[in-house]
Amino acid sequence: MCAATALCPVATSAQTANLSAIHLSNDIVPAPDGFEPAAGKYVTRKATDLYISPFIWAGKVIGVHLNAGQPVDIVAKLRGYDWLLVGNKGEGIGYIPMSMVVAAK
Repeated sequence: MCAATALCPVATSAQTANLSAIHLSNDIVPAPDGFEPAAGKYVTRKATDLYISPFIWAGKVIGVHLNAGQPVDIVAKLRGYDWLLVGNKGEGIGYIPMSMVVAAK
């Protein structure tokens, strides 16, 4: 269970239609080279945190922790990076390495 219920990613099949119009939560760094579409439903491979940018050293999103097997709403993939933008109701709330998720069954 997430530590901050209001920010817990929710699994949805909706994808952001216009990638240039993605809204990011406060303190989330825009993708360096923009976004690409990411389709499908995903769950976390193991417990992990969300990050404010596609660089682990940049810092974690405070109060959000994902448990193993937790469904996540992927808003987009970062162009040129093996990172995904996790969302909540279409808003980008943090980044996660692609290696931390698997396709949902």
